[in-house]
Amino acid sequence: MKALIKKLTRSKLYEMIPADNLLDRQRFELFRIFSFTGFMVCTMVFIQMISTLSQIGFIPWAIFGLSLMMMANYFAVKRPGQLRTAYIVALSAAFLLLHLQSYTAGGIINSGTIYLCVVILCSFMLIGKNAGLIMSALAAVHLLYLYAITSFTTITSTALFNNEKDLINQDFLITGILGIILVAAQASNLLGSKNIIIQRITESRNELRKKNEELKEYTENLEKTNKELDKFASIVSHDLKAPLRAIGNLTGWIEEDAGDKFDEETRKNFNIIKGRVKRMEDLINAILEYSKADKVKGELLLVDVDKLVHETIEFIGKPDNAEVVIERKLPSAFAEQVKLEQVFSNLISNAIKYNDKQDIKVNVSFTEDDQYYTFSVKDNGPGIDPKYHEKIFIIFQTLNRRDDVESTGVGLAIVKKIIEEQGGKIWVESEVGQGAIFKFNWPVPGNNVKNGAIAA
Repeated sequence: MKALIKKLTRSKLYEMIPADNLLDRQRFELFRIFSFTGFMVCTMVFIQMISTLSQIGFIPWAIFGLSLMMMANYFAVKRPGQLRTAYIVALSAAFLLLHLQSYTAGGIINSGTIYLCVVILCSFMLIGKNAGLIMSALAAVHLLYLYAITSFTTITSTALFNNEKDLINQDFLITGILGIILVAAQASNLLGSKNIIIQRITESRNELRKKNEELKEYTENLEKTNKELDKFASIVSHDLKAPLRAIGNLTGWIEEDAGDKFDEETRKNFNIIKGRVKRMEDLINAILEYSKADKVKGELLLVDVDKLVHETIEFIGKPDNAEVVIERKLPSAFAEQVKLEQVFSNLISNAIKYNDKQDIKVNVSFTEDDQYYTFSVKDNGPGIDPKYHEKIFIIFQTLNRRDDVESTGVGLAIVKKIIEEQGGKIWVESEVGQGAIFKFNWPVPGNNVKNGAIAA
């Protein structure tokens, strides 16, 4: 029995409609009610016609065909995407039924006209405003047509009621009661759907409010933790630097006291110790710099990027065998000047520092679209294997041994952090032996969400 009920109610199809799509689920429930009631009405009218009319003719069989079509249409739907078409078919069949039975049920004085209200209401609810308006217009045309043929022709009759006034009055009574019940049921369905949606919206709002409160609490805890971590990093760095300085001083004093007594191997080992101490101190400073990269806020200005890059090149210096070319005048952009300077400084100095060519060439250029400037720093160096393209932006990751090229592995991580804070991204395009092009986005003035008020 349960299996039969599931098949009749199309529970599998109902479950295919997403649970959060309340409106579509309510529409399907209304379609189910409409299809079964439409089938029952068609069948009853057919039985009434063949038992009453002396000449059966075409109309009763057409109405019987409509009843079969309504049920076939209901069971033929296989997936939610087909439901809209099924709704249109069901509504069209119902309208056609009301039109056909009018010819033998009194034309314009047909009591079944009240059912047009049900069809119009269902059109609005199942398909939408436009469909409801179209069905309303069709109903108006239908009534005008019936008025004309009832008033000026003999096409219509009350043969369905044997032309008896008592039967006609009874039909009005029954139809009126059924019409009121159907309209009330649909209005109740509409109200119930609205209440369910309002309830869900209220639940979602309350859940969102709760999540916002949790997020606020989490943010406050996170800010507190970040402050504690910053304080901890400063204390630890201070405590680490003190013994490092002591080691550096001690090695220096030992060298001074030893004078020329050290052999070459011992002096080499002392130089290694001093180098390691310097590297450790640089690493501590780099960690502090990385932790503060997105916390230290400078003044936001419209920066002349072309001038900034020229000044950056002069500041970092370059060997005689290096050439840095700015391909065309760079634009202006909103930025904290020090941070943008840090980005270009890291990228240009890396392009020079890790270059293995006799003649080093670095090119700085840009392109633009409606949202971003895309700056690029291109070099003719050794290139980077694609498998390392993501790794190089991770803190402490370097491609060279630190004994070969001194590096903390923090520079590109800081650059990435600064750029992503602006809503941009950085990436590298490179193959081994073909040089590298580092590219990054920076918002065009007026499109920076963070700085929108200033840009405007």
